[in-house]
Formats: sequence, structure tokens, C-alpha cells
Amino acid sequence: MPENLHTIEVQSVKTRYDYPEDYWIIDGVPVVEYLDDFVKEGRCPGLAVFGSMLGLMPAWNGELLQKWENDFIWELVDSPEELNIPILVCEDDCDLSCIVIVVKIRKAEDRVYWDRLGLLERSNWDMDAEQQAGILCLEAYTEEDWQKYGDNIATESYGSHEYWEWVGENGYEEQIRRLRNYMKPYMQKDENISWIKDVKWVFDRKQYEKMVERYREIAAAHL
Repeated sequence: MPENLHTIEVQSVKTRYDYPEDYWIIDGVPVVEYLDDFVKEGRCPGLAVFGSMLGLMPAWNGELLQKWENDFIWELVDSPEELNIPILVCEDDCDLSCIVIVVKIRKAEDRVYWDRLGLLERSNWDMDAEQQAGILCLEAYTEEDWQKYGDNIATESYGSHEYWEWVGENGYEEQIRRLRNYMKPYMQKDENISWIKDVKWVFDRKQYEKMVERYREIAAAHL
């Protein structure tokens, strides 16, 4: 049975706050409108308290406050893995600490699947584990990491003077490691996602990649 293909592109859309935002347009409808309707239908009480979803910021546009968060997002977007990937964040915070809407994405040779939309939940978030998932997360070390850090910072204890001194001088490296080693696997667990809707959107791979490249251009202009 042939798959029902959906269209996807990027367009500048005026938000409810009267400024333009670059949104995914799926079958002619901005993704925030779908989300807003789902919330109005009662599919996500955790989002209903925030009111309208029509101003959320695209997570792929390069405008997250921290460079390491923008780079992390693009690592996920470019990954061949099946992943839950952030697409929308709170327009006030502009980071990954508040509202984070994820989509479950699968890639095939000529198709890309957005299976379902969900809200990242924080109830299981372990701040101590997150903070220790940076340079001291030795199980994530590559051979290059061991050559570079194996006889110095890797031997230090979390919370030591030497550790905090290293973090102060290498903030980007520490923070993106925490995202890779803690946030990425956290987002892949169903118990940490409040799933809103099985959207089952299927896109032509070439059209999808064209959309990705347009977002890459938008992000590059902001970085």
C-alpha cells in the first residue's frame, strides 16, 4: 500500500506577537498551529497552562542563547539515528530549559518519518548526574579524549578545585558534553516524554533535506 506523503517546507510566518518566525509548514499549515490545536483538544494539560502555542520558537534556527545548545541541536538533526529531536522551545527563554517540544524522527533511504510530537518532561531530571556528565563522563571518552585528557582532568574528582578551574576555562566543551552524554539519552526515554499526538507525517527525503538546508542557512545567519 503506497504511503501517504506529506509536504514540508520552511516559511516566515507572523506570530501572534506580530513578529516573523521561520516555521515548518506541513501540508500548508505551520507546525505551531497543529500543536496549538492538539493542546486545545486537551492532549497535553502540561502545555495548556501556558496558553497559546503560536509563538514558540523553532529550535533549529540558530537563536538559542548558548552556542553549545545550537550546535547540539544540529548534531541531532544531522544524525542518521532514530531520535527524539527538539523542534520548538519557549520564545521567552530561548533555550532547552523550559518548554521543549520534540518530534520522533526516523530516516529511510527515500523517506523521513515524523512519528509523533511530545513535551519533554523534567520530573526525572537528575541535576547532579547532568553536571557529572561532562568531561568526567569517562565512559563516553573516545581514543582521542583519552590521549588528550587521560593523564590530567580525567583523573580529577567532580567538585575539586582543579575540576572547576577546568570548567571555567573550557565552558563550551563541558556544556556540550553534558548535552551529549545526559540530555540526549534522557530525551530518548519514553518515560521522559509526554506524548501529545501520533502525527505519522511521512516526507519525501529529497524535499525534507531541502527543508533542512534552508534551516541550516537560517541558523548560519544567526550564529
